[in-house]
Parts: sequence; structure tokens; C-alpha cells
Amino acid sequence: MLPFDPSKVFQVGIVVKNIDETVKFYKEAFGIGPFEVFEVNYTDATYFGEKAGYRGKRAFAKMGPLTIELIELIEGKTIHEQFLKEKGEGLHHLGFEVENLKESVAKAERLGFKVTQSWQREDGLGFAYLDSDKIGGVIFEMIQWSKEKDGVSSLKKK
Repeated sequence: MLPFDPSKVFQVGIVVKNIDETVKFYKEAFGIGPFEVFEVNYTDATYFGEKAGYRGKRAFAKMGPLTIELIELIEGKTIHEQFLKEKGEGLHHLGFEVENLKESVAKAERLGFKVTQSWQREDGLGFAYLDSDKIGGVIFEMIQWSKEKDGVSSLKKK
């Protein structure tokens, strides 16, 4: 059994050094936007299974059926920091919606994948990145929305 339904892809994650500059460039050069920009603070996120909270900036914009997520690290230990050091700015992950993050993580682990970074709230909202980049170079992220289904804006709530 697969950890997620491939047809539920909805997000392209891009790690950047400066969200404000990238948002301006994407808008002026390609007409992408508007972006919703905000800070995140995941104090109880995990990094390779260990608690390692972090703060960052995020910017989200719709582009056809997909959502672009721009990711900037402010402080903390994350896979985004590791990616930026090793590869520089660029395509980081594809995001897939899942109904039950804990079940999807268990399925992925049974298939031999490791969770590199994760976070989840009491209401179910959360994410888990897999070490799927060993072949093909792209990380897959599984995302469960809260029951309210208020999408990106729910990431701003604590």
C-alpha cells in the first residue's frame, strides 16, 4: 500500500535565500501571485526524529492547479537549511495531501522511507518530509489539513 495517492499532488516547494526578493521577481518576471507571506514558528518540529524547532518565512501562491510554496529559514535546524547548503536555491519538494498523516507515515516507514522532518498539531494539521530524494533528487512531503480545511491560513495558527 502506498503512503499517499500520487494524484493528490498540489504543491511545489522551493527553498530560497530571500522570500521578499523572490516574490517580487516571480511577480514582475512571470506574473505569479498574489503571494500570501507570513512567518512560521514550529517549536516542536522534528529533524531526523529529534525535536528541533525552527522559525521561517513562507510565501504561497496559486499557479493553476498547483500551489507554490517559497521557503526561507530564519533560525533552527531544518532540511531546508541542509538543502540550501548542499544545492543552493531551487526545487525542494512536491507536496501531497493525505487524509491521515500518522497512517501515511507508518506506510512510508514500512516501505523503508525515513521521515526527515515533521510537525503536527492536535487538530491533525501537519506535515512529514520523506527521504525520497535518494533516487531522482526530489523530496516528497505528505500534508494533512485540519478538519476546518482552511488551507494555508491554518499554518499561521498556533
